[in-house]
Formats: sequence, C-alpha cells, structure tokens
Amino acid sequence: MRSEKLTLIMVNLAGIMERADESLLPGVYKEVGQAFDIDPTSLGSLTLFRSMVQSACYPLAAYLALHYNRAHVIALGAFLWATATFLVAFSSSFLQVAISRGLNGIGLAIVIPAIQSLIADSTDDSNRGVAFGWLQFTGGLGSIIGGFVSVLIASTSFMGIPGWRIAFHLVGLISVVVGILVRLFAHDPRFSDDKPRIPPQSFWSETKNMYAEAKTVINIPSFQIIVAQGISGSFPWSALSFAPMWLELIGFSHKTTALLWTTFAVATSIGGLCGGKLGDTLAKHFPDSGRIILSQISAGSAIPLAAILLLAIPDNPSTAFTHGLVFFIMGLIISWNGSATNKNCS
Repeated sequence: MRSEKLTLIMVNLAGIMERADESLLPGVYKEVGQAFDIDPTSLGSLTLFRSMVQSACYPLAAYLALHYNRAHVIALGAFLWATATFLVAFSSSFLQVAISRGLNGIGLAIVIPAIQSLIADSTDDSNRGVAFGWLQFTGGLGSIIGGFVSVLIASTSFMGIPGWRIAFHLVGLISVVVGILVRLFAHDPRFSDDKPRIPPQSFWSETKNMYAEAKTVINIPSFQIIVAQGISGSFPWSALSFAPMWLELIGFSHKTTALLWTTFAVATSIGGLCGGKLGDTLAKHFPDSGRIILSQISAGSAIPLAAILLLAIPDNPSTAFTHGLVFFIMGLIISWNGSATNKNCS
C-alpha cells in the first residue's frame, strides 16, 4: 500500500512537470518571436511540429508501456523532454528551436500512456474518474508553474541571459530531478524486480498484434465518436496557447497576464477534479449515458463562453477583472471531458 501511494505521488509529480513543459513555450511566445524575428504563424508551427512528432511516437510509447517497467519508461521520457527543454534554452536560431521542440514531443509521448495506464491499473470504474481528476488537477499545477513562471520572468534578464531562456533552464532542471525520483521510488505492479519483462514474441510479431488490437478498438463506435470529438475539441485548446501573447498584445502587463493565465489554469485544475467526481456519480445512476451527458454539457458550454471572452468583452487592459472572471468560469466548466469521460470509456 505504501508503495502504491508513493508511486501515485511520483506519477503525479511527472504529470506536473509534463504539463509545465507543455505550457512553457506559449507563455513566452512574444519574447521568442522578438528574439528570432518570427511572426505568430511561425510560433504556432513550433507547437504543430511538436504535436506531429508526439503523435507519431505514440505507437512506440504504447509498446514501451505494454512491455517494460512503466516507472522506468516515465523516467526515460522525463529525461528526454528535459534534454529537449535545455536545448531550446540554448538555441540560437528558429530552426534549432523547432528541432528541439520536436525532440520534446518524443519525451512527452513516451510518458503520457505510461502515466495513464498506471493510474488505470490502480482504480476501478467507481473511482477512476476521481483518480484521473487528481491527475488533471496536479497537471494543472504544472500549467500554473510553467505558464506563470515563464510569463513573469520573460521580460527580465539575469547576468545578460534573457528571462525566457532562464524559464526553460529551470523547468529542464526540475524535470531531471523528477525523472530521478520516479526512477528511484516509483513501482510498476507488473514487475517484481528492476529487470524489464522480455516480450514473449519478436518485435515484429508484437507490432502486428498491436496493429490488430488497434483495428479492433477503432471499430468500436463509441471510440470513433470520442476521437472525432477530440479532434474538433483540440482546436480551441490549441488556440488557447496563444492567450498569454494575445493578452499582452491588447495591453495587459506581464504580471496581469500571468495572473489571468494562472486563474484559468487553477480553474481547469479544479474543473478536472470536479468533472471526474461528477462523472463517477452520474455513471452509478446512468451507466450508459451519465458520462456522455456530462461531456456534452462541458463541450457545449465552451461556445458561448468563448464568444463572451472574444467578442463581448472589450480588448482593453482596464477589464482585467472581467477577463479573469470569464477565464475562471470557462476553465471550470470546459475541463470535464478528460477525467469524466474520455479516459473512462473503454
């Protein structure tokens, strides 16, 4: 029992730093754009490139999570994304930043399936939503760390080093520490010792089996709907990565922008935890539809809330309180899907 609790703590620490690393670059878009003389389109391509590499590496990540000690896989991913984060801090050209972000996607891809499968193995349908809600909550803390710190120190410098580079150094260093802690203290219940389990078949045979299993899963109608909604639903979340730069361009200071973005991150963290609990509760009373209904409410509410944020509120730095209020309400409601439904329907 003590080993399980310690493992969950380590896994959530890794989740914190994974989200911190993801939110780091969007928090310093403006400064990176000025440093390399690139426009918002090019800045967006950095996230696109990282996401493409990350998506391409998910089959490898699934294979590693299935056949090897998942605690060790998480530690490996942490070391990889930390290395890529350091490389971004040392980059002297846009191309170097792009390559480093691509490498960053490899580390993030390796970690995510291992983290989620460890959480799933330690829960059942009655409390799985809460477990994933806590993972989303702690991940939100990572977004706060990455977003708040990067925005806050982006305009500063230390010994001639720009603040945005210092932010990448800090997150990279902490990620290395977390990777070491996970490697030393996290435990995968499938393994009784530190030796990786040898696949019973050849790599090619295992790959074919994984492909066959993937085809079976893809043919499930519920899974197809979840994927379709996930594709369309990822667009606004990707667009939100430009929110710090947007707030600064319409006149908000770095401190106010950091506060507003932190407000949104706190709200999404609380919303994920509440969504997981609500999903578990509704699933008990409505096993076939409870989680789905909750997600429909969450996804549908994003449209009017986004309209209020972008169209109804004036683009004026004097409206900081109103922006913060809408950001908080939006984050609290639109963040239910993952913990309540997507990670529980199988």
